[in-house]
Amino acid sequence: MSQDRPPNQPFFWPSQAPAAGEDGQGAGALTVYLGVFILLLGFFILLNAISHFHDQKVGAVLRSVDQAFSMPRLLSGDSGEKAHDRAMGDALQAVTSLGDLVRSEVALAKVETSADGLALTATMPADALFGPGGGVRADRVALLDRIAGILAPRPGGVQVAGEMLMGIKGQAEPGPAVARMGALARALVANGAPAAALSIGLEPDDPAGQVRLVFRLPPPKAVAGDGGGR
Repeated sequence: MSQDRPPNQPFFWPSQAPAAGEDGQGAGALTVYLGVFILLLGFFILLNAISHFHDQKVGAVLRSVDQAFSMPRLLSGDSGEKAHDRAMGDALQAVTSLGDLVRSEVALAKVETSADGLALTATMPADALFGPGGGVRADRVALLDRIAGILAPRPGGVQVAGEMLMGIKGQAEPGPAVARMGALARALVANGAPAAALSIGLEPDDPAGQVRLVFRLPPPKAVAGDGGGR
C-alpha cells in the first residue's frame, strides 16, 4: 500500500514516480486525459455561449419577419405605402386594445366591431364615464389617455376618427347631456387628442343616459393591379 495517495488529494494524484520499466506511460496518459477533458469542457462552454447568442438573433429575426408580413403589401410599393400600412396596423392594434380595456374596466359596457374590422363601437352607461357634477370621472384618466392616443395622427396619412354620442331619447331637457359631452371633448383635447379628429353630439334615437363611442379607421388604399380600377 506504499502507492496509496496522500490524504485529501485527487484520485489521480501520483504517489511516486513511475517505475523505470513503465517509461512514464501512466503519467503521460493521465496528462493527455486531463488535457482532452479540459479541451472538451471549453468546447462545450463555447457551444453553449454561441447557442444562446444565436437564439437571440433568431428571435429578433422571427419578430422582424412577423412584423414585416403582418400587413399585406408591406414589401411592395414605395416608402409612402409602407408607412401607411405600418400606421394602419398600429391603429388597428390600438383600437382593438381599447376595446379590451373597456371590457375589463367599464361595467355593463358593450363593445362591437364592424364586419370589415375598420370600426369599433363602445356603448356604456353615462354614469360609468361621468361623475355627479357632469365632468369626466377621475378614475377614467387611463381610458381618456388611451382614446387620445388612438386619435393622434399617424404616418402615411392614417387618422382614426372618434365620434362621441350621448343618447337623449325621452329626455325633456338636453342641457345636462350637452354639458357632459362638452366636458368629455375638452378632457380629450387636453390629453392630446386633435380636435379635428373628434366629433361629439346628441343622439335622439339612443336611450337617455347612454354614451356611444365610435372609432373609425380610414379605408385601406387601393393597390395598383388589384382590380380596383374596374
